[in-house]
Amino acid sequence: MQSVYICMKIFISVCHMIRQLTLFLILLSACSVYSQTENQEMFRLGEDDIKSESESESIQIVSASRSEKLRDDLPVTVYVISREEIIKNGYTSLVDVLKDIPGIKVSQPGSGIEGETFLMDGLFGNYYCKILVDNIPFRPSVVSGMPIGNQLPIRQAERIEIIYGPAAAIYGADAISGVINIITNTSERPVWAQADITLGGNQNYFMDVMIGGKVGQNKNILNYTFYGSYSTRGDMNTKYDIENLYNPSIYPFIPPNDDTTLNYYQAPYYKGDSLSPKMNRLPQSSRLIGFGLKYRGLKFNYTHTLRTSHSSIGQAPNMYAYYDPLNFWGEKIDRYSFDYSKSWKKLASTTYLSYLNYRLDNNSTFRLIYDVGDNGRVYKYAASDDINFEEILTYNFTPNLELTGGFSFQLSGNLPVTNDLGEPFETELYTPFSESVDYNDTVFGNFGINPTNFNNVAGFLQVYYRLHKFIFIAGGRYDHHSIYGSSLNPRIGILFNATSKLSFRTSYGQGFRAPSLYYTYKSIAYQTADSIYYNNIPNPDVKPELFSGIDFGIRHKPFKNIYVEFVALYHRLDEKITYSIKEIDPELYPNATKVNAFSAVNDKNSKAELFSTQLIIKAKKLIPNISLNTDLYVTYSKGKETLPNNRGELNDYRNMPNWFVQFNIDFKPLQAWTIFLHNIYSSKAKKRFFPVEPELMEYYGYATEVKAYYTMDFMIRYKINRNFQAYLDIKNIFNAQYGGIDAYGSNSDLIYNPQYGRYYQIGLSFRMD
Repeated sequence: MQSVYICMKIFISVCHMIRQLTLFLILLSACSVYSQTENQEMFRLGEDDIKSESESESIQIVSASRSEKLRDDLPVTVYVISREEIIKNGYTSLVDVLKDIPGIKVSQPGSGIEGETFLMDGLFGNYYCKILVDNIPFRPSVVSGMPIGNQLPIRQAERIEIIYGPAAAIYGADAISGVINIITNTSERPVWAQADITLGGNQNYFMDVMIGGKVGQNKNILNYTFYGSYSTRGDMNTKYDIENLYNPSIYPFIPPNDDTTLNYYQAPYYKGDSLSPKMNRLPQSSRLIGFGLKYRGLKFNYTHTLRTSHSSIGQAPNMYAYYDPLNFWGEKIDRYSFDYSKSWKKLASTTYLSYLNYRLDNNSTFRLIYDVGDNGRVYKYAASDDINFEEILTYNFTPNLELTGGFSFQLSGNLPVTNDLGEPFETELYTPFSESVDYNDTVFGNFGINPTNFNNVAGFLQVYYRLHKFIFIAGGRYDHHSIYGSSLNPRIGILFNATSKLSFRTSYGQGFRAPSLYYTYKSIAYQTADSIYYNNIPNPDVKPELFSGIDFGIRHKPFKNIYVEFVALYHRLDEKITYSIKEIDPELYPNATKVNAFSAVNDKNSKAELFSTQLIIKAKKLIPNISLNTDLYVTYSKGKETLPNNRGELNDYRNMPNWFVQFNIDFKPLQAWTIFLHNIYSSKAKKRFFPVEPELMEYYGYATEVKAYYTMDFMIRYKINRNFQAYLDIKNIFNAQYGGIDAYGSNSDLIYNPQYGRYYQIGLSFRMD
């Protein structure tokens, strides 16, 4: 095994050398684009070129079955966002896209650690959804959930495929609520380019650029793309409703040393008066840079991302400070990926190899109001290195019978997030795939330093069969995780095409969520006068959560320009991971202030069940003279939960509203002008965290629900010429004050997680294709 790690380190060193070449190659390509554009006929993509519903149906989808299929040939719920839709709607982040997808509730902002967050079929998407870029996983193994900002290649995407429902049968762990695949743009044009620049309120700034083309001739053609983006928001517009939301007196104060005589107003690093804390800027930023090369069937891609966000977002002011804009949670992700595709008469092969490097900025801090760390500032660090290999083979026995199978291997080295440190972690102490760190704190020893390596070996097999008007898909995947053991997850789906305009489908699948080491080794301790207060201790015995789900759908196209879909689903999640009280082992944790602490466990008695229905109506060019398009999505959900830690029964599904309605309109009052209106209504929803039984919380006046809300976004675009467009975008036009998805589901959350108030953006887009 030692020789494997040596080879891996050599491979990583080569990847770092590639990274150093990226900026030079982008500059060189920019010069090439400029020199080639003089004699090129430039074409500006207009709004009339947006794909119709029927054209979208003709797109070959790869994410749902691991081989190319038309949407109407798949017995699962699938949505495809085309490049043209990304352009016209001004999407810059993945959550911007998901905000307009049926039934998906989003939170902007979500939390400092996860960034923007979303619910997919009621499940926390950052945790339970598999996110891919160009068919390869992009989520680091050490994080709690996929961190999302403007750092993902959304503006650079050719399309985004969104698959609902459990897909563990072909993707393994984390593909429970669905799969999102961001497929980046390629072109056969000799040269092409796109760029956007946006300025807005609250010191909001966004810029992106992508250039590409090809060189060579005949079969020896090299396609290339280079891209980058920069995004910053000087201040998140969430500081409102101060007296009811940020008033520290309405939150129970739990000091780290259990000193019940101390209150927040006496805390040494609290600033403000007794009813409102001192507030300051809450900044966030994202960066993206990368390039891709394609030669025949071989592709290489390098992507470098950065994301930072103020770390106090969504957290209670009686514990966390909002007056220091320099406190942030920041991370870097580098991904190097190769894939090679080859096809013969009946057989097709695709091979993927990737290396994903994650590093939390060692200056990442939380600012607490009590006397811990460096004057209330505590530092965090985490790191992971993931090497993934996958081979997929597809064999077509006949035009109606296809067999797809694959083998994958993942090798991961993790340094899970550390204890709260009094100074920045020395990053050179940890090297990739090491199992020890030369770290010894004078008070805590090596508590909170838990380097861990693991591997996962998996294989899957799937049959796709067409019989007259029926289409069947069935398969399963076997995973063996070196820490969490083995798992077998099946999936089956049936599609019946009654007519060319009407189809029925159903599918069933099982899945599992392997716990991130973020939960397994979460460690938080503080020094008291003569002992150590352990708040969280590791638990290596955490096991995967178990999931099963079934859905039924009807697709109907009564008219050429009208599309209707109805979906009903039921799912159940068992053995949920939660933080429970665990007895402290005095041999492992000497000099402890108390005898127990929080630790991640699987609650055997907890379960969560959701029944949901969804009606989707899309109408294109209802009024042809103004190109009026409308989308109406109505989702009704009803759930019930047996809460963890014996907190009783809940006749709802946490954070999931009973009614969720999305209504989008776009039209062209004049040939060069397009207006967009995006409307969302959400009924009230239960909160994510219940420290005691819901009835007791209500009795003592603690909030158990997030209120209903309605928001509208407005955008107007002006087509200057075939290459340029200008636009004005106003988010939350009525300045609604409302709550999103709870930040962490813990006792330190705000009563509700405030979302952005009204803000505007103006911008300019350029396209040359």
